[in-house]
Amino acid sequence: MATAPGLLDPVQSSTFKEQMRKRHYNDYFVYGSINFKHLNDDSTKIDIPIPNYISAIESIITATNRITDTVHHRGSEGSLDVNVVIEPPLCILNHISSELWCNPPGIGSAHENTLTIFEILANYPWEAKAALTLLAFATDYGDLWHPYPYSHTDPLAKSLAIIKRVGMLKKHLDSLPYQQVLLNPNSLIQMCLQAIKRMNEIREFKKYYLNDPLELASALRQIPLVTYWVIHIIVASSIELSSYLTETKNQTQRYLNELSETIALVLARLEKHLDAIREQHEEVDLYRWLVDHIEHFHTNIALVVSKLLSGKPETNPIIDGSTQKEVGVHESLSGKNVVLLISRLDISEDDIKAIHNIYDELKTRDTNYEIVWIPIIPEPYHEDDRKRYEYLRSTMKWYSIQFTTRISGMRYIEEEWQFREDPLVVVLNPNSKVEFMNAIHLIRVWENEAIPFTQARTESLLKKHWPESTLLKFTHQPRLPNLIKSQKSIIFYGGRNPSWIQQFEEKVEILKNDPLILDGSSFEIVRIGKDAIGEDDPKLMARFWKVQWGYFIVKSQIKGLSASETSEDILRLISYQNEDGWAVVTIGSAPLLVGSGILILRLFDDFPKWKQNLHFKAFPNAFRDSFNELAMKTHECDRVIFPEFSGWIPMVVNCPGCPRFMQKDITFKCCHGGSRM
Repeated sequence: MATAPGLLDPVQSSTFKEQMRKRHYNDYFVYGSINFKHLNDDSTKIDIPIPNYISAIESIITATNRITDTVHHRGSEGSLDVNVVIEPPLCILNHISSELWCNPPGIGSAHENTLTIFEILANYPWEAKAALTLLAFATDYGDLWHPYPYSHTDPLAKSLAIIKRVGMLKKHLDSLPYQQVLLNPNSLIQMCLQAIKRMNEIREFKKYYLNDPLELASALRQIPLVTYWVIHIIVASSIELSSYLTETKNQTQRYLNELSETIALVLARLEKHLDAIREQHEEVDLYRWLVDHIEHFHTNIALVVSKLLSGKPETNPIIDGSTQKEVGVHESLSGKNVVLLISRLDISEDDIKAIHNIYDELKTRDTNYEIVWIPIIPEPYHEDDRKRYEYLRSTMKWYSIQFTTRISGMRYIEEEWQFREDPLVVVLNPNSKVEFMNAIHLIRVWENEAIPFTQARTESLLKKHWPESTLLKFTHQPRLPNLIKSQKSIIFYGGRNPSWIQQFEEKVEILKNDPLILDGSSFEIVRIGKDAIGEDDPKLMARFWKVQWGYFIVKSQIKGLSASETSEDILRLISYQNEDGWAVVTIGSAPLLVGSGILILRLFDDFPKWKQNLHFKAFPNAFRDSFNELAMKTHECDRVIFPEFSGWIPMVVNCPGCPRFMQKDITFKCCHGGSRM
């Protein structure tokens, strides 16, 4: 916690005495004074809850202030009902009282007496130290004023008032120091009471967590320092009042002002911590609610969406893309299967186009589905963000969340649904049960065929040969359907390096002109990555690799954690994404092998060595056997880097080239300086 403004710069004072006085405001000095002896004081519990002490203190101070207000304004005394019962340690209170009053003025005296009170209250929790000290002060202060209202009619009360010299206090009621200490809502004592309340509230939050969240841990570290300043100010306030009673030297106004600044700063820091802690606590409560009602105790989908968005049963209206009008969540989504499209503003046009096709198909089939776009927009919002949001929303026929919606369930979305950079598509039934997650991969691979996004439907789609789902849509070869139907040998090929493509095509021509190939062992080649007019299309290839990844992740998710239970061929193909070239050999649509560009060219060069096999083997078998033999001689394990896909991804992956598990590297990325929802 920073020190009060203007209190620490020794250059501002030319005297050693002033520098010594100010050094007590240094946090390090205070910590050094209390932490060595009292570091573990928090271990002892007290029988009576701190709120009971707080209520008793408030009752005493409020009743006493009513008496002083009556004396000051000559009005009616009024009354106050006090129902708080506590059993404080009386000997401890008396011991504290003896340290509070009749001490010399000044920060040095207050500091030393504060340390003495810390010794008296050793082993008491920090906030209990502060509360007991303030209770001792309040008890003495109430005891001073209590006889006064009866002193005109009760001889005993009159005698007690004289002995306690309450009349001396009465003379100072109009003084600024007295009012600064006690007689206004922002007085030193009232602010000390507020600090104790906030310390107790911070402590109460601790019981909800096994491990303290960052903000709570930070606030708990502040409590010893806050306790020091509360007790220090109570001591200084007692010294100020005792100076009125004994007609001795008062505290300086500057010192009281500095204390007011210090406790105000303390309160501001505590309140800032509490705001963050309350927000974190609400987030945790909501997180637990969402876990319960999405994963265990299913409930109305509209309620779950509302809680996910705002943390409340009702949320702001959403926008109907077909009418551009605001509609309520409950009236629009209750009883529906809901497809949540969760994305940042950089969602690709390909993904939007695919979801448009899904939306149109859902409406054509008259299904009970609705799509809701939840844009994730980091704060603070920028004008470019708003423009991008408005553009994207204008292209969407389905429901959209409003631009300024702050997603209360963001922690659940990130931790349970694992939202990352890539869009996330979660399909929930009318009772909020997740039917499929993450369906964006289903949509990218199978588009409208993925409807109705169930595991049964996905398993049916996976029964097809993977090239049929992942390769055929990325070529414009008009003869391809007939080639597949006739179970022709096909080599699909592609790569990043035009030189490799050229070499591949030249070597294929040499093979095709060989008599053994011409004599019944023919095969066809099909280029991946060219558009309808035969030009290389980088956007098409970007979509191609997303589809390969999508197929791999979906099959891994359905079949199990280990990639050994998925298609090793497609994983091998993915590992060649950044290679010069690659090839996939199929018989019709059935995959036969996937090879790197280097091995494929080398196999073509070795054709004279293995072409004799064509006398007793069909081309695809001869090609495969020779390829495997070559691969064994030049084996290199593959490297696969997972993109920032949202949703489930396999944590255990077998190398597609050998039976071993692939090594997993973990990267930690700090987002501390960035905005979060």
